[in-house]
Amino acid sequence: MAITFTKMNSQGNEFILIDLAKEKCELSETVVSKIIKNISTDFDQLLLIDYEENSRTILCQIFNNDSSRAYQCGNGLRAIMLYLNSEYNYPKISVDIANIKYSVTIDDKKVITASMGSPRAFKFIDNNVCYSDSFEKQNVHINLINHPINFYLIDLGNKHCVIVDECTTNEKNIITDYFDNYHKNLLNIEFLDKPSDIFNLESEKLSVTVYEAGAGWTQSCGSGATAVASLFYEVHGELVADKPISIKQRGGELIVKKKGKGLLLSGPSTIEYEATINV
Repeated sequence: MAITFTKMNSQGNEFILIDLAKEKCELSETVVSKIIKNISTDFDQLLLIDYEENSRTILCQIFNNDSSRAYQCGNGLRAIMLYLNSEYNYPKISVDIANIKYSVTIDDKKVITASMGSPRAFKFIDNNVCYSDSFEKQNVHINLINHPINFYLIDLGNKHCVIVDECTTNEKNIITDYFDNYHKNLLNIEFLDKPSDIFNLESEKLSVTVYEAGAGWTQSCGSGATAVASLFYEVHGELVADKPISIKQRGGELIVKKKGKGLLLSGPSTIEYEATINV
């Protein structure tokens, strides 16, 4: 079976997008795993989209490059918007991921804005996820690191661990291994390059490095950027409610704004090429 895919890039976050409506097919998870294994280019996530003709509600499944599932992707939402704008001139869509809908728009300058929902704080109790009404700094002691690691846990459809300590490259690798082992690749992990910036009311730009569950170190992560911004908004409250926050990653900068209790993520995406794979 020949499957056509579109290679897309959202600031270094690499995607393979398959339009199931255009391909007129359904793909089992076994076939999805074969596609992931046989794609000849590097990528972070596979996006499968499906929809009815003239509908602007898009069903989306997300698979990491290790074939595990993901349940949110801010950069992927923007890639889907750009693809459908290019193919059908859609200016706005609603993307349904695991029964949660995210609205996405594109303007005349090709700036794409995705609603990312409302962040939820959580903690692990006996390895179970337990949600909380307020963000809480947590810490853990990890072998080979001689100080406790402080972090916040935030759910935005997928789950994030925002580290608020300065860490060496070696410590970052130890930390990601620890959370992968204890929580079975559940957490995307964000390291602030200068953690004190998140507690500084005057900060307008936060620099972040992201490790994605199921994909590894990445150039950019939209939901990770949103998780970091949500922590900034939580720390400073109404003093920064109207303030847009720039999140700098290796792939570029994204802008996060508050809208009510939710968050909006804005940035670009690009279409690189179209190709076919036989599975």
